[in-house]
Formats: sequence, structure tokens, C-alpha cells
Amino acid sequence: MENGRVRPILLLSFLAVILSGCCTSAFAASAQDIKGQEATAPAGSGESSSAVVYPCDFQGTVRDAATGAPIKGASVTFVKEDRSKSWTATTSDSGRYRRALPEGRYNYIATHSNYIMASSTTPVEVKAPYTRRVRGAGGIVREVTITSERSRTVDIIMNARPTTVLLATTSLLTSTAELDSAISRYVETVSRKDGLAASRVVLDSEDCRAAYGVRLSDPASWQEIRSVLASIVDRTGPCYIILLGGPEVLPVPQMVTVSGSPWYLPADGWYIDFDGNGVVDEGFSISRMPDVGRDSSAVAAALQSASDVHEAGGFGMVPEMLLSTRCWSAPPAGLGDACRDDAPTCGNCYATPPYGICDECEHRAEMFDQMSRSDYIFIMGHGSPVSFATNDHIPIFNLENVADVDLSGHPLISGWVSCNTGQLYADRPSFATELLRAGAAAFFARTTDQGTPAYFADKFEPYIKGESPSGRYRLGDALNELMREVILRKGDSERRITMQLCMFGDPTLKRAAFELPAAGMMAMATTFSRES
Repeated sequence: MENGRVRPILLLSFLAVILSGCCTSAFAASAQDIKGQEATAPAGSGESSSAVVYPCDFQGTVRDAATGAPIKGASVTFVKEDRSKSWTATTSDSGRYRRALPEGRYNYIATHSNYIMASSTTPVEVKAPYTRRVRGAGGIVREVTITSERSRTVDIIMNARPTTVLLATTSLLTSTAELDSAISRYVETVSRKDGLAASRVVLDSEDCRAAYGVRLSDPASWQEIRSVLASIVDRTGPCYIILLGGPEVLPVPQMVTVSGSPWYLPADGWYIDFDGNGVVDEGFSISRMPDVGRDSSAVAAALQSASDVHEAGGFGMVPEMLLSTRCWSAPPAGLGDACRDDAPTCGNCYATPPYGICDECEHRAEMFDQMSRSDYIFIMGHGSPVSFATNDHIPIFNLENVADVDLSGHPLISGWVSCNTGQLYADRPSFATELLRAGAAAFFARTTDQGTPAYFADKFEPYIKGESPSGRYRLGDALNELMREVILRKGDSERRITMQLCMFGDPTLKRAAFELPAAGMMAMATTFSRES
């Protein structure tokens, strides 16, 4: 009997040893898996697979700098120091967030439609639990597991968006009663409807010296213009800057020096790169309302359009029209799987040809009618300041066709997929001058053939449509903040393709809130979505 009892006990002991070894091996394998998952997690996803359990986390509260109130709906992103991956959390009603992630050094970016983006100046670090050998009394060495560095509190303070709007120009812009009336109406409307304080600043006038202690001496020098603007914003703080006039009135910066190297990159963004590091400065937005030569009629028209949109409570984005070279291409160039390869149209996407303006193209009148009825027009393909074309250089929409379209409904027009569409001529019209003259609320474009940052292409529309967690962004805030965010996420190599992005029109415009449910219904009805 005794031997019969011993055998089961020995067997159980043997199994316990085996299981103990298995558990130890499994624990070690699990630790290795975490390291492997850290190496293979999707780059820039912000979200990880549900199977991945990360050993570390950041947590904290995001608050308003002026009031201390918690900020709901802020996106807090932690980007690995090597910029290979990122993880994002959204703050709760109490402004709290928590984001689990692998151990490492991170920079954070906090964004919200009503607040200036906040970012870290130095990396923050978390470490997974690790074992340390500690020598105690009597020289006895024991192992201690350190867990205190796996979690770190990062509280973030955010400043509210600016309320100052500078309508900056020079005495070279032709002064007319029409322009004065448009400026007066704009100043009154944005104050009454949006609580913004707008004012005209003639940079080379004595009034400018009296108000800000500085006066421009050479209107042809963009460097001096930037210096004068820098002195002005030292007093105003972050603000929206609208340049009134074409290159004859306020030159578009062409040649710049960044980190000791000369760059040719025509862009108004250089005006708000006050520290000269090749990145637009935090809290600032810039746009232009241009005209040909020193004329101001297109400037006055753009100001009147902006006032109309503010008066209406914001711009619309439904219906929208996507004029694509191939509707079945991946977004943003098309609708991807939503289209068949043989489909000339798909939902609100219009392929070219047969849509277009060439003699062989069909549905010319229908195309212009669709554009006239759309609140948002997205044109892609090859580009220039006077033409959009297919990849085979078949014209889609030329400058003279602006007269064939009714833009009095003040649509937004995006042309930033196409090269060079944002360039301005000093002595002749371009898309930027004529689209705004005809009534467009804003025109987005780029000034070179460098390509568009992928992160910008992915996020810009959700920001202005109100599909981001933090709500609707003003146009200028979405554009210029994403220009900064691209650099923070992807590095200095993106500076060239980021700085070329530009806007014509009023940067303070925001989408009308009442239209958001309708947009959601349309998206479901057409199965069309370009959400991030």
C-alpha cells in the first residue's frame, strides 16, 4: 500500500516540474513575442492588433492653458523616436487618456480642432519590467523586478486657437471703393459671427509703424516682409495671416536658405517660418487672396465670398465631385473597390475621359453642370497654373473653363494632388486668381512637382469635414497644422513636399455644423468614404 501511494505522488511531482518548466519557457517566449510585436507593429497605425499586449503605457490629462479645464476629444499621439511607428489615444470627457505601447523613447503630439497643436521638445521614455541584481545585507545577492518605469504620466497643456486675423498688404495694391467695402464687411462679419478680430495692415505705411512700431521699406523683398510680420506677431501672438494681392504686391518667396542650403521652392508658407527652419511656425496660418498685377477686384471678390460663407455659418461639402483620371484607383485619386474597371462614373467620382473638355470627350455639359452644383470639387491628374489634365495629358479642365462653371455657391476646390497648380503669375491670370474671382470659397494647391505627403493626403479631408475625433477644423488650421505634423511624424526629409502646399482664400472658414449628418447619410448611401 505504501508503495502504491508513493507512485502517484512521485508522478504528480514529476508533472509539476514539467509544467513549471513549460510556464517558465512560455513566459520567456511571451517576452520575446512582445519584442517581436514591437518590431512588426504596423507603422503609423496608431492602433495595434488586439492580440498584442504592450508592457508599457503613457497616461495623463490634457487641459486648457488659460482655464485649466479638461479638453475632451484631443488626440494624443506618441511617435517613436526613430519615427517608425506611432500610437494614438483620444481624451475622455475628463480630459484623461491612456495609451499602451512598447517600451522606448517617444515624442508626443496633441491635436484638437479648437486648440493649437502641442508637441514635446524632448523625448519621454518608458521601460518594460526588468530584473536587477541587488546586493543586500551579508553580501547576499537577490534579483528584484523593476516595474516603476513601465508607466509614465504626461500631462499636456494646450492653448486656444488665435482670434486675430491680419489682412496684410502693401501700398502697391490698387485701392478702390469696392475693396474698402469688401474689407469693412469682412471685418464686421467675422467679428459678429465668429468672434474674430480682423484688421487691414498696409505693411509699408506709417499707420503700420504707429500701430506696431515697424514699417516695410522694400515691398519687393519677401525677407523684409517676413521680418516685419515677425515684429507684428510679437505683439499679436499666433494669428491668421491673409496676404491681399498678387506677386506684384507681395512677392511669393522663391529662393530660400534652410540649414545653410539654398532651396528653390515658391511658397507663401515661408512667411510664417519665422525661425527659418523649413517648417511653418506653431499656431500660425497663412493664405493669399491674389489678383493679376496690382489689381484688387479678385481680392474684393474673395473677401465678399468669405463674408458670405461666414454669414451662412460655414461652407458646405455636400454634394461633392471627384474628378479623377481613374475612379477605380486607390483613394484619394479614386474610389478604389467601390468602382468597376469599366465604369466611367462611380457615385460622385467622374473619370476622364469621357468627362473632360477635349473635343473627343463626352458629357462636357454634364461635367460643368455637376461642378456648378457641387460644394466640394476635388480635381486630380497632371497640373499647371492654367490646366488640369489626365496622365496622358488630355485636358480635364482649363483656365478658360472657369467661365463655363457657376461658382457663386462658393465651393471648396482641391487641386493639391496635381503639380504646380498653386503657382502665381505676376502679369497674367492663373487658377488661384480666377477661381476666387468667380466665387470659390477656397482653392488648395501645391507649387511644385515634388509630390504630396501621404499623411497630409490621408488626414486633410477628415479634418475639414469634421470626421476627426476632435471635430471641425478651420481651413487654415487643418492645412498649416498638418504641415507641421507631417514633419514631426516623418522627419526633416518631408520639409520640401510639405512647404509647397498652399491655400488661396480665407483660412478662418469652417464647415457648417448642420451639414454633418447629411454628409454621413450620403457617405452611407454611396458607400463612399475616404476616412483615415
